[in-house]
Amino acid sequence: MEKESGMKPEKIKIIYPDELRDLMSRLREKDYVLLDVRLAREYEHEHIPGARLIPLHEFEGRLGEIEPGKKLIFYCSSGKRSMAAATLARDSGLFSNEMFNLEGGINAYAGKILEDYPRTDLFEQAKDIQSVLERAIALEKGAYRFYLGMLERIEDENIKKQVKRLADLEVAHARVLYQQGKEMFDRDFGSVFKEADQSKVEGGLNIDAWFQRADAADQEDACTFFLELALEMEYMAYDMYRNLAEEDFPGETIDCFFRLSEQEKSHMRVIANLFRDCSSVINT
Repeated sequence: MEKESGMKPEKIKIIYPDELRDLMSRLREKDYVLLDVRLAREYEHEHIPGARLIPLHEFEGRLGEIEPGKKLIFYCSSGKRSMAAATLARDSGLFSNEMFNLEGGINAYAGKILEDYPRTDLFEQAKDIQSVLERAIALEKGAYRFYLGMLERIEDENIKKQVKRLADLEVAHARVLYQQGKEMFDRDFGSVFKEADQSKVEGGLNIDAWFQRADAADQEDACTFFLELALEMEYMAYDMYRNLAEEDFPGETIDCFFRLSEQEKSHMRVIANLFRDCSSVINT
């Protein structure tokens, strides 16, 4: 369970690695900020999905970028730099909500970690909500195309059934995005989806690179390989949308990104549950 640290125990709480994922799953995305205070090169090498990078040496000068009403979760490599950052935040008097420091840092964290930076640059030219939704729909279409490509590459009919289910989820996700801005579009959903660029998948990677990885898979292990690839894709999408929600966009755009990150988490849960079906397919 969480325990309080020695300095200002009512403000900074120590949270252990096995508790962090549970805490993040219970909180709404818009209610907390996960802060990585390491160097940029460390973050690029690996980071916890959804973490926002503010290096410790820049932290005091960037306190104004953090929304004061949110819960703050700090981590670094071992927990020392993040405790220093949490102390700076606490002593600034700008924040009134709970603060947590990850004991042992990312070195002790056993959950999913990602390489590289979130692909927030994909939205740099999309400053209004319609453009944001169109870009997001295009990424969902890219993921849909990826799943259709997998259907062409997998032989087992039971696996293909699961792939089709995931493809349908991407279309449903795109439809939800369309409904959120329906009054802004001058075309129906079918037209918007058909015209959307499908060259990239969620997370921003070129879809041909994903096909190359899929083509290298052994058919005997294709189910597990595919689901791990799909899970990575959805993790990257969550990471991207969660970071975009902390950028300087209009309020309605930020709310949209928070909703997107919540929906990507639901996709991850669906894929995680499919591993059970995958195991039964391989063993039969």
